[in-house]
Amino acid sequence: MTALIPALVGALTIMVPIAYGSSLVWPVWGAGIPFVIWAAGAVLAAWPLERIQRSLHGYRDPTTDELRRIKEPARRALHRTAVSAGRIRLMIVDAQEPSAPATAGRTVVVTSYAVSSLPSDRLEAVLVHELTHHLGLYTVPVFCHTQLMLPVRALRWLLARIWRPVRRTWQVAVSWHTPFGFLVTFLLAIVAATAIAVSAIPACVAFVGAALSRVSTDRAEFQADTAVAGLGLGPQLLAALEAAIEAGHVHNDRIGRLLALPPLEIRRAQRLRKRLAH
Repeated sequence: MTALIPALVGALTIMVPIAYGSSLVWPVWGAGIPFVIWAAGAVLAAWPLERIQRSLHGYRDPTTDELRRIKEPARRALHRTAVSAGRIRLMIVDAQEPSAPATAGRTVVVTSYAVSSLPSDRLEAVLVHELTHHLGLYTVPVFCHTQLMLPVRALRWLLARIWRPVRRTWQVAVSWHTPFGFLVTFLLAIVAATAIAVSAIPACVAFVGAALSRVSTDRAEFQADTAVAGLGLGPQLLAALEAAIEAGHVHNDRIGRLLALPPLEIRRAQRLRKRLAH
């Protein structure tokens, strides 16, 4: 959990100035409003309603063909991990990676690539990997990291869209050829530039903190792989990872590229090889 401290510092770097500004407008309760909104967003992001999961994360029910392919591997995976079928809700996310992001609650997510492409024994290993995220405390660091990233994601979303009104008013001003349109564009550009300048330092601290805390989510994946190997499916999981790597079904996200890390699937395969070699 100590790996989450940089993410916490980054999130507070964003939230504290907002709380201070809010307290100047509303002296009594203003400082707490941003943190209440943050907590509400965290609850919403983790809320186990299928409608939210479908809209925010793109999860869906398995198709008839996917159910046919996954039925027997899922039965064996549940038996191997001693998890009852009633405890989980199996859903699919359309992705080309062998493993889906770890989830909290009762939802277990498998990628469409794993269901459609992996042999039965390798699919079972992937399912056991996903199920072990729900055993013990493996999902706690992932859950905490997700909640701490909410202010960072909100700031990133804002900075990515802050110039859109400026571009739109500029296009209108050019098409209408009116001085008022150019004046509005100029004022909006000043506001956007000021917002970027004010948020530059907090944004840098937040993004660096999020990058440094990435180790917490990676560690959860490594722990799940270790659990799979302990249940006797290490070779099958390694084969699934190697097949995905050879087929090019791996990717590196923005933080991974920033830290110059190999894709997570490659690092998982390397650790599994070392473990299975002993």
